[in-house]
Amino acid sequence: MHHGLQHWWGHFRVHLRHTIQNGAIWYILSVAIILPTFFEPQIQLNSTVQDTLFVIDMSESMNVRDVDFPKPQTDRLTLAKLATRESMASLACGSKVSLALFAGDESVVLFEPLEVCRHFPGIEKVVSNLDRRMRWIGDSWVTNGLTASLIEAQKRQLNLVYITDGDEMPHRSAPIVTELAKLRGKVRGVLLGVGGDALQPIPRLNQQDEIIGWWTREDAVLEGNHPNLLAQVRALAPGERAPEGSLDEVTEHTSSFNKVFMEALSQASGLKLVRIYTPVDAVKALNDPEFKKEAMASRDARWILGLVSAILVLIGWFWQHRQIRTLTLSMRAYFLKYLH
Repeated sequence: MHHGLQHWWGHFRVHLRHTIQNGAIWYILSVAIILPTFFEPQIQLNSTVQDTLFVIDMSESMNVRDVDFPKPQTDRLTLAKLATRESMASLACGSKVSLALFAGDESVVLFEPLEVCRHFPGIEKVVSNLDRRMRWIGDSWVTNGLTASLIEAQKRQLNLVYITDGDEMPHRSAPIVTELAKLRGKVRGVLLGVGGDALQPIPRLNQQDEIIGWWTREDAVLEGNHPNLLAQVRALAPGERAPEGSLDEVTEHTSSFNKVFMEALSQASGLKLVRIYTPVDAVKALNDPEFKKEAMASRDARWILGLVSAILVLIGWFWQHRQIRTLTLSMRAYFLKYLH
């Protein structure tokens, strides 16, 4: 048995020597180095990252079509989705992102923080497939939603990007910011405002996103926003409109970007307010040193293994050509000697 082992070892050494001499060893090593890339290896590196929670307003006012990107008469929700996608794509690899939807007074987190580069195809699909039919209530209390979002971001140690038109139901002249002010300075982030300046009617949509009508003053009252007018509206026959001027105080059937309201939220929360008209505006708003931090983050290591593998292939190629050149010179010297 000992003799057999010696015999095997002798053969192995001979083959190894030939493999080294002819340069094949470099190609073998190259293949061995590249194989782990199929398991998506990661490496921990010190990186500049922006771990961020993106929150999108899903309330019905986001259906208003007063945005000019990517084409005229685009709804606000579409711009919010595109701004979220482009903002996520602009973040450095190693950054973690999460996504939440806001309606009523709740912010519902769709997925926990994921590394943006490694998971971007899946994250992008989630953002692209967001749909108005995913809302669980049409109304919105932006102040409460922002408060809930700050709590969610703080819990996960994330920055916050909150995208909304600032349209509350019922309308208020000023937000009640008592709870919001308690969170001031706890989370870094930005409020991204969408929507036009002029009041627009809020559309009613069918399952194909086609406008089939508009919200009316009577609808707004029936939603409970004006209790003093509820009895009057309930007394109307189906489809009947209230007498001219009797519902003038009702404005919830229309919507615009509520600049004054959003500025008050910005002041109370400590978050910057940026009005956006295109996704580029959102990307620029996030490119702020205040939102970045140095941290150890997982990075894709496949490019390192690929680079080492390529170097080994080049070494093998030069090694073989050197051996061929040496062999050629030796044969030339032999034949010259033989001919003489």
